[in-house]
Amino acid sequence: MLVTRAVVWTVLSSLALGAPGSIKRSSPGRPHRCVIPSSNGTADDSPAVQRAFAKCSSDSVIVFQESADYNIFTPISATNLSNVEIQVNGNLHLPQNITTVQRIVNGTGGDLYSNGQYWFEFKGPRIDYTGSSKVNNGWINSYGQAWWDANPVNGTGIDYRPHLISFHTTDGSFNYFKSRKPIAWNVQLQGDNITVAHAFIDAESTGSFPFNTDGFDVTATNVRISDSVIYNGDDAIAVQSGSHNVVFERNTIGYQSHGMSIGSLGEDQADFANVSNIHFEDVTVIDAVYGSRFKSWSGGQGIAKNITWKNIRVYNVTFPIFVTQSYTNQGSSQTQLGNGVTSGRPNNASVMMENFVWSDFTGTVNTWRPGDGSCVTDPCWYDDGLPNLKHTEAVIIECNTNSSCKDFTLSNIAIIPQSMSPPTVVCMNATAELNPNLGFSCRNGTFLPY
Repeated sequence: MLVTRAVVWTVLSSLALGAPGSIKRSSPGRPHRCVIPSSNGTADDSPAVQRAFAKCSSDSVIVFQESADYNIFTPISATNLSNVEIQVNGNLHLPQNITTVQRIVNGTGGDLYSNGQYWFEFKGPRIDYTGSSKVNNGWINSYGQAWWDANPVNGTGIDYRPHLISFHTTDGSFNYFKSRKPIAWNVQLQGDNITVAHAFIDAESTGSFPFNTDGFDVTATNVRISDSVIYNGDDAIAVQSGSHNVVFERNTIGYQSHGMSIGSLGEDQADFANVSNIHFEDVTVIDAVYGSRFKSWSGGQGIAKNITWKNIRVYNVTFPIFVTQSYTNQGSSQTQLGNGVTSGRPNNASVMMENFVWSDFTGTVNTWRPGDGSCVTDPCWYDDGLPNLKHTEAVIIECNTNSSCKDFTLSNIAIIPQSMSPPTVVCMNATAELNPNLGFSCRNGTFLPY
């Protein structure tokens, strides 16, 4: 099942945008207002944008004007905000010259994921980002297609790619965000009590694969992401260490997405990873590599507990339910979450998993054309360690040891391979003693739920 762009735009119009009247406007607690002038494509608007954020850094509304075009040719840093609404009613454009952007990123030393250069950095309490509900307004255009096509054969993304947005706030919101052709990572959420709604991320490529185009990377507490569309070439959402009480609901994800992910966790063996109370519900997954996914590194340490995927619809998905505690990363150090050793690691610990629930899954396994364009190794990174795959697997659970997975529950899993052969399972070390309600016998072969 391949979904056309027309269908995507139908979903965008009906699901992601909602009613025009739902845009949040200035409140009595924000008496100041800065309207950013636009050169309408004739100059670099970054200085005017930076001045507006400096002038209206507190108790203010900052406005990108409706239908205006803004050239954001240098990164915007606004890290001293307080009680500010950012209204993006116009369209923002990053530089189209790759070497110009690379020079900026290289100059900051921000090449690794863990210390990446963000093109927009917003930080402070009570920040509300409000894009336009109109389909043609409120876009951030990053011109990522040229970056993807410049990737060399067997490469995983060229060097010095920027992250798009860091959004670090407490008691804030992030609504009607629209990203077209991001270069790589989209949004990093940090802080506490953040709501995200009606976002649309379009990283669909007409050429080479869009590596590392994560939708939302979350290192935060009390987060809710809802009613959004994420079409990309990496995790639609990646919940990272330090995240607790996260809800991801009523969303549509796809293209060549890597799904709803916990992790990766445990890359730095000196750090104790900690994730809890994460809930994914009422999500449609189309043409993706993964549906639900957990990934932690061999030799990592920590705990992930109280994680649920419920009411998930998967269509043409290679790995609908996937767990690995022996994750490895394909590609350069640029794509790493941290600075941990990535090869030759001792397998002497695990990120423990406790109280994981998968319930009410329906749909199809991608049997005919499994995987995606991110495969640059043999075997493909997503097949590594899984010999003899038939691509009829509805469930893959790889626990590192017979004590590292506890209280797993699967129920109402109705996933059928496209070949119409019986669904199968790969299961390692999810013992009956620690997982009495697993819902099937942990062995390789035909998936036979109790």
